[in-house]
This record gives sequence, structure tokens and C-alpha cells, in this order.
Amino acid sequence: MPASRNRQLTPEEEIRYLLEIYDNSRDKTLNHVLENFTILQGRAQMLISLITICLTVTGFSGPTIAASSHFSRYTMIMGLIFVLVSAIVTLLGPLQLRWATQWRCEDIQQSLANLIRRRNQRTRRYHAAFLLLIIGLSGYCASVVGYMLQLP
Repeated sequence: MPASRNRQLTPEEEIRYLLEIYDNSRDKTLNHVLENFTILQGRAQMLISLITICLTVTGFSGPTIAASSHFSRYTMIMGLIFVLVSAIVTLLGPLQLRWATQWRCEDIQQSLANLIRRRNQRTRRYHAAFLLLIIGLSGYCASVVGYMLQLP
């Protein structure tokens, strides 16, 4: 038995595959693609919630931690910058409001492929925002560790 070959599909191939899965039902295929946007928006909102928590913690204890040492100050600043950039990427990427029915191509299959391309672009921005948030949280954690260990 030959090994299966996994590869990422192009938007056009993905639409053909979804139509095959849903027995050529355009309604089910469209709903599937639209559900992807809903999932992406939910995850992006989760990122915004984490960002809000980080900024709230910074407002309350950030000045005390930052005043404790140069290390804590600089890692807090680094964390804050990365968290803010993550917020901007999230707001301008996955949470950008665009209606799926605003965009139309020559036929429904091309329109669906276009939606997949937009979903993929938002997913890439979500991943970038997530990575930036992780870096920012690492800065915050390093700052707190420096504060707790009383690093110079």
C-alpha cells in the first residue's frame, strides 16, 4: 500500500475537495467556509482578551515592577511593545470587518476560492499576532522573574 501524500491545497483545490465532500452542495460548502471565518474571529477575540489582561496588569503593577531594576524595566517595555503590535495585527487582520457577500467573482467556485484566500490571509495574520503575543508575554514573565529575583 503506497504512503499517502499530504500537502496543502490551493484555494481552488480546496473548493473542489469541499464540493466533493459535500456532494456538490454549494450551500454546505459556503457554510463550511463561513464557519471558518467564525472560528477565526473567535480565536482572534481570545487574543484580544489576553492582550487586554496584559495591558491591565501593566497598568496596575507594571510601574512597580519596572522601577525595581533595569532588567525588569526593559523586559516590561519589550513585552508591552510586542503585546501592542499583536493587538494592532489582530485588529487589522482577523478582526477586520468585511462581509463575505461583498466580493464576487465570475462564478460561485471562483468566489468561494476567493473567500478561502481571504481566510488564509487572515489565518496568517492570526498566527503572526499569536507569535507576537507569545514574545510579549515572555517579556512580561521575564520582567516579573527579574522583579522576584531582584535582578539589577
